[in-house]
Amino acid sequence: MLDGRASPVSIRRVELRQLRHFEEIVNASSFGQAAERLHLTQPALSKSIRNLEQSLGVQLFERHPAGVSLTEYGRVFLDYAALVNSELARATDHLAELKGRGAGVVRVGAGATVMKYLMPETVRRFLDGGEPNSISFVQDGRANLAARLRRGEIDVMIGSVGAGAADDDLHAEPVLQDVIGVVAARGHPLAGGGAVAVADLARYRWILPDSSESENDRLAGAFRRAGCKGPDVAVRVSSSLFMSQWLKDGPFLSYLPKALVTRVEEYRHLVPIETAEPIWAPVPIAVFYRRRSVMLRSTRRFVNRLKEVGAELQREI
Repeated sequence: MLDGRASPVSIRRVELRQLRHFEEIVNASSFGQAAERLHLTQPALSKSIRNLEQSLGVQLFERHPAGVSLTEYGRVFLDYAALVNSELARATDHLAELKGRGAGVVRVGAGATVMKYLMPETVRRFLDGGEPNSISFVQDGRANLAARLRRGEIDVMIGSVGAGAADDDLHAEPVLQDVIGVVAARGHPLAGGGAVAVADLARYRWILPDSSESENDRLAGAFRRAGCKGPDVAVRVSSSLFMSQWLKDGPFLSYLPKALVTRVEEYRHLVPIETAEPIWAPVPIAVFYRRRSVMLRSTRRFVNRLKEVGAELQREI
């Protein structure tokens, strides 16, 4: 009987293959498909999961005609099972590295903007290090990346440091302070004319990102403090690259990380517009990794190259 309680003795009987079986069923949402992928018979897979549930003392799956779904216990257990499976795979990679027979694969998660201005030079230096390393990238929002990092699906996450970004599970190493500023096309009337007041910014229409509410709020707050109405928004976009093309073709203003304008070719047609007073506070960017995980040598090399590039970029902006 599964009553939600498991003795320490029964928990120690959990086998690694059962964790792999469990995770494969979750991925397939079906015992039948999971059995095919694992090259097992469905009765053998069902018995493996039944033994796992008995060892844990809980039911992990709800079975229904369309397949299976996780119970509340199963959803909790999934994070631990995924982490164990991932750490075992990384342990194998680590041993291969030590024996000189393995190519270290660094799994990196980052947002789209950071990916554009930090990754090209970091990756070039990392791959030029003389070792047979490679990198895989996942692009997503910070919350999703943090969840994947905790599950062991990625090795490091690069992103902004905000409330709750680092905690007992995740450690952060600083990379740079991202500086956000007003930008415009090189031929804009405000370009090259020295620092401008907010009242001058209010004379022009704006193209704003629709996914950066906190930065938009700071801009609106600066307008209010200067006694101006909020920014006159002509276009809202979700892509910074699309935004840059709109700026190229008209007398609009927007804001972007200065690193994009400095480092990324697609934004070189834009110039920063200096303001008499800063509108946005610098945004700390860090590289995050799990505190309790063993970092592979290849991952540490990647982190070191990333911090080098971040320090150089900081001097430029």
